[in-house]
Amino acid sequence: MLKRNKNMLIVLLVLIVAIAGCNKKEEVKEADTAKENRLVYASEEEFEGLNPILEETNLDALLFRGLMQFDENNKVITDIADSFDMSEDQLSYTFTLKEGITFHDGEELTADDVVFTIESIMDDQTASFLKSDFEEVDSIKKVDDYKVEIKLKQPFTPLLDKLTVPILPAHAFEGVDMRTADFNSHPIGAGPYMFDKWDRGNALTLQAYSDFFGTKPSIEKVIFKFIPDSNVRALQLKSGEVDVALLDPVQVENLEKEKNLTIYDIESADYRGVLFNMNVDLWKDVNVRKAFSYATDREQIVKGILKGHGSVAYSPLQNHEFNNDQVEKYTYDVDQAKSLLEESGWKVEKDGFRYKDGEKLTFTITTPASDSVRVNMANYIAEGFTEIGADVQVAALDWSAITIEDTEAFMVGWGSPYDADHHTHILFHSDESSVTSSGYNYGSYSNEKVDELLAKGRTTTDPEERKQIYMQFQEELANDPAFDFIAYENAVYGINKNLSGVKERILGHHGSGFLWNVEEWKWNDR
Repeated sequence: MLKRNKNMLIVLLVLIVAIAGCNKKEEVKEADTAKENRLVYASEEEFEGLNPILEETNLDALLFRGLMQFDENNKVITDIADSFDMSEDQLSYTFTLKEGITFHDGEELTADDVVFTIESIMDDQTASFLKSDFEEVDSIKKVDDYKVEIKLKQPFTPLLDKLTVPILPAHAFEGVDMRTADFNSHPIGAGPYMFDKWDRGNALTLQAYSDFFGTKPSIEKVIFKFIPDSNVRALQLKSGEVDVALLDPVQVENLEKEKNLTIYDIESADYRGVLFNMNVDLWKDVNVRKAFSYATDREQIVKGILKGHGSVAYSPLQNHEFNNDQVEKYTYDVDQAKSLLEESGWKVEKDGFRYKDGEKLTFTITTPASDSVRVNMANYIAEGFTEIGADVQVAALDWSAITIEDTEAFMVGWGSPYDADHHTHILFHSDESSVTSSGYNYGSYSNEKVDELLAKGRTTTDPEERKQIYMQFQEELANDPAFDFIAYENAVYGINKNLSGVKERILGHHGSGFLWNVEEWKWNDR
């Protein structure tokens, strides 16, 4: 009897252990499933901060919301604003906000926050890169908790586009300086995802915000993993360590064969070119700038470096409804380039290079080392420029070692699919020189006609008249080039095949905008 009881006790213990083991396996399985409900994005670079009026990042649409937003056709629609009214003279706008919207700390978003955000951008002390976007604003005031009135100095057609700017919580900046606030590394927004943690140098994690006023996110966490090396990004995408990555053109053909990936080849407004620094004497001669533009073999760059994932560039508004395709396109013409240099006094000497007044025709193109496409473009055109007698070097440097306005020439990347004012005024108007403002005119380009046209383009309300203004702007810019425009680069993304909900639209600078509706994405297998 004792032996039988002992055997029964052993069996009972085995069963208890087995059941406990099963429960433990279930717990592990549940934990793994929960862990897997996240999206890992391979970010090409880390950010200095996360304050959207001080720096633009690809997290902005996840963390924040504006009065307005862009839809899948890049047209502006209401977001935090429930509705708006515009006066007949187009000098006054009244916005009515949706009620009950909360920031990630639970505080309600009201008119006070809208007024605070716009006034902060307009404040010289903030030194916001968006300041010129609001220079036509005469006043902004709170009408009541859910109503804001904006008065303009003169009609400003891009205003609704500009009001996609993220709204900041005024209470987070009480008694602190905007530029040094803790908010900049621990942001509080009203978007579908909220800040979770930031492991500097490694990754930044966002958590779904359950009280988001729009579509509630299906994916619980979005992790931005900082991987500056494009080859490492591709390898980790292939292995499944990351779920989404922007690809270099040379990687596409190989990764298209991977059964676990979907490739999105998306048209963009993102162009590459060489910025001429007008503080360098060489570039003050328009013939020299034109010569190097003619000596650039764009067709071969699109074919060889972009592998066909792009197109030849000749204008900053090329992928826009206001594109002027009748401007000088600087089709590859070595003889024309040589002729222009000869006309400007640059003569070929015995060593095969050109000289003028004892000075050799030489300069350096600086480019970020982390962007292999830009490095390849710079090296290709530098080698090609020897054909016209120029000794051109390439300096591929870490971003931390680059001050664009101090370079002789820089391999730029810009472009916007939104209103024609976006990434034109801030790049080409003389008031936007980085020496005098927080704008992006790093080459100190200055052309009175361009300034006049860009100013008119902002304040003209008739669509057809605006189009003609920007057509003229492109013509003037082609005649007096600020950049040697090279190519538009498609944004090619590799994505885990089990992700759905991606909505394609023409993308912007460095493929920005791809995550614009990530709250609608979901895993099909989880």
